[in-house]
Amino acid sequence: MAVTNGLDDHQDSAQNGSHVVESKERSAKEIEVLKLMRARSMDVKKASKMFAQHQKWRREYFPLGHAQEDEIKDEIAANKFFIQGHDRTGRPLSFWYGARHFGGGNLEQYKRGITYCLDKLISSLPPGQEKFVIIADLKGVGYKNLDVRGWLGAYDFVQAYYPERLGRVYILHPPMIFWASWKLVVPFLDPVIKKKIVFVDNAKIEETLLADIAKEELPTACGGLKEMVPFELAHPPNWPQFKAAAVAT
Repeated sequence: MAVTNGLDDHQDSAQNGSHVVESKERSAKEIEVLKLMRARSMDVKKASKMFAQHQKWRREYFPLGHAQEDEIKDEIAANKFFIQGHDRTGRPLSFWYGARHFGGGNLEQYKRGITYCLDKLISSLPPGQEKFVIIADLKGVGYKNLDVRGWLGAYDFVQAYYPERLGRVYILHPPMIFWASWKLVVPFLDPVIKKKIVFVDNAKIEETLLADIAKEELPTACGGLKEMVPFELAHPPNWPQFKAAAVAT
């Protein structure tokens, strides 16, 4: 099978100890294969299965290529997801307001909203970069905002369909009531993912973020200078409609 053969090639390279360098010319499919290989510890069969599942999910879940705005109206109206700026390594940034999310809502729409956000982040990746960064502000979060079902549901499909994409998650202002829910979620998290989650000391938010993000790129909500852009208004260069428009001109 073609996919398996491609995975075999990459596995041979990895097992020989060579470092895989992803050039600008490498196709999106090849990069996806490499990420799936790494996500499955270079196991060809597991990665092949994951690749097939990923392709099937994309075709069935997003026949038009990505979530459409009319499918995520509530998520857009909540004004909780923003996309702007890059960290010092070129990873695109998204800022999420936890207090604008409410438990017990439409899980399907919530998941589609997250995929829309993540797909736009991926479309913002500069050449040579394949990961993104999320800053989640939990200031003002109360019981009505806690959503273990939603968090786990979102985590499951991010883990399955966006492997090796998450670079870092900064969590700001976690309230006391958050920790009880966190204890329910954390046992389900992959150890690699857990290492990427940073709970930032309230007294050191700017200091911590500025170590990784220039002030000009840091969202204004975090004390930076970068204007906040709601995710539906973000115009990443590789988003299908914007890329097509650029080619047309």
